[in-house]
Amino acid sequence: MRAFSQKNGLAALTTWQDPEPVAAELLELLDREGAAIAIQDGDVPGGQISRRNMVAEIAAFAGTVSPAWHSGPPGSAWVAARDRCLQVMAVLGCLACGPTALPERTGPPQMFDTLAGVCPPALVVSDDGDCDVARWAAARGVPVHLIRGAPGERIPAARSRGPVADSALQLFTSGTTGPVKCVSLRVPQLLAATAGVAGRLVLTESDTSLSIAPLTHTLGFVTSVLAGLLAGGRVAFADPQRANALLRTVSAARPTWCAASPSGLRLLHTIMSSGEATWPGLRFLRSSSAPLSDDLAAVLEGFFQVPVINAYVMTEAPGEIASQDLAGERRRGTVGRPTLCEVEVRSPDAGTAAGEIWIRGPNVAVADHTDPDHDGPGHGLWTRTGDIGAFDDAGFLRVTGRTHDVINQGGVKVWPPEVEAAALQHPDVTAAVAFPIPHEGLGETVGLVVVPREGRAVDRTAVRRLLMADLPRDKWPSTIVVRGEVPLTARGKVSRRRMWQMLGVEAR
Repeated sequence: MRAFSQKNGLAALTTWQDPEPVAAELLELLDREGAAIAIQDGDVPGGQISRRNMVAEIAAFAGTVSPAWHSGPPGSAWVAARDRCLQVMAVLGCLACGPTALPERTGPPQMFDTLAGVCPPALVVSDDGDCDVARWAAARGVPVHLIRGAPGERIPAARSRGPVADSALQLFTSGTTGPVKCVSLRVPQLLAATAGVAGRLVLTESDTSLSIAPLTHTLGFVTSVLAGLLAGGRVAFADPQRANALLRTVSAARPTWCAASPSGLRLLHTIMSSGEATWPGLRFLRSSSAPLSDDLAAVLEGFFQVPVINAYVMTEAPGEIASQDLAGERRRGTVGRPTLCEVEVRSPDAGTAAGEIWIRGPNVAVADHTDPDHDGPGHGLWTRTGDIGAFDDAGFLRVTGRTHDVINQGGVKVWPPEVEAAALQHPDVTAAVAFPIPHEGLGETVGLVVVPREGRAVDRTAVRRLLMADLPRDKWPSTIVVRGEVPLTARGKVSRRRMWQMLGVEAR
C-alpha cells in the first residue's frame, strides 16, 4: 500500500485535544464581548436577540428541560424548532445537559423510526406540537417538551443542571452513501472545528454570517452559526426559498460572509442577480457539502467580486478537513490543502497517487472505521472517510468520488471518475456524472449524465464517440443522458446509486 500524507498547519488546535467535558467553556466563549445583537431572523417579527439575552436564555433553558429529560429512560434530546433563533438556543441549552440530536422537523414516521434506531430519544423539544416529529413522538410515548414565546421572552428562567460528561451534538448522516448514522460530536471537537474555521476565515465581532443552510447539518449549525457566534460575531437567518425576505435580510443585516452548499450558492446568485440588489460589505463565500464546479465558482466570483472558497467537510469532521485559502492560490477542481486535519491518501497500487482518504485531527469524531495499527503522534486514530482522492504536486487535494461508487459491470470494475474525466474533455460539457444502472444479466451497466455549458448544446453521439476513443469497450456507458443540471438529493448531494431513478432511466 502506498500512502501520501499531508499534515495540517494549525498546531494551536492541539489545545482542544483533551477529551474532558468542557460544555461550560462553550457558554463562557459565547458570553464574551461581541456584537450587541447575536442572532436575527428577518422571517420572524421582532426576531432578534442580544448576546446577553441569548446566553441567559441558553442557561435558563438547560434548567427547564433537564427535569423532563432525566426523569425517564436514558436517551438524547431531539431538538426540532421552526423558529431558528429558538432552535439555536434550545440546542445549546440541551447540550449543557447531555447528548442533543438534530432531526428534521418533517418526514414520515418510518424516517423517525430509523433515526430512533441509531439515536433513541428521551424527549423531543419543539415549538410546534403539531409538527411531524412531535406527532411521531407522542404516538411512540416519547415526551414532547414545548417551548413558546416572543423573542426575549422565549424561555422562562430556571436553575441550570450544568454540563455533564456525555454532552454531544448528534447529527444524522443523509443516508445517500450508506445506512443512516448518528455522529456524536463532543464539545472539544466542536470547539476545535469552530476555532479552526474562525481563525482561518479571520472572523471577528464585526462579521455577520448569512445563514441559509439547514440547521440539521454541520454546515448550517457548526459553520454558519456556531463559528460566527463564538468569534463574537452575529448570525442573520434567511430562507433562500423566499427571495424578497432574503433581499431584505441582506440589506438590513449587511452580512460579511455566507457558507452554503453549491446549490445554495447558485440560488443565492439567482436571487441577487435578478434585480438591482447590492451586497455591500461581503468578504467571501464558502462552499462545502457537495462538489463545487469550476464554472459555478467562476460565475460566483465574477458576480459577487469576492473569493469563493471550496472546503472539504464531513459530518464526522465538522469545520473542515481541507480548504482553499482566503488569500493566495485557489486551485480550481480541488478542495485546497489539509487544514484542521492530517490527511493520508492510501492507495493499494504503488503506481498511482489516487486512493482512499483517511483523516485524523482534533475535530474528528470517533468513527466505526478506524485504523489503530496505523497510529502515530497526533490526534487519535486515523479514520476512513470513504472518499477517493489524490494530492497534486503542490499538495492540493482533489476528491474524485466514493469507494462504494465503483460500478460492477459483469465483473468488470468501472471507476466513475475515469468515465467522467473522459466526458469532460468534450469542450461543451461542464459537468458529468457516471452512475450504475441495474441490469438483470450483468448486475450493473454504466450510465452517464452530462450537462452542457451555458448557451451550448451537447450531442450524445459526439460524447459517445469521444468515450469510445478514450475508454476500453467494457467501460463504455450503455446510456447517456443530457440534462440542464445534475439531479441532486433533498440535501443537495449527488447520489450515484439513485441517479438512474432520478433521471427516469429504466433498469434492464
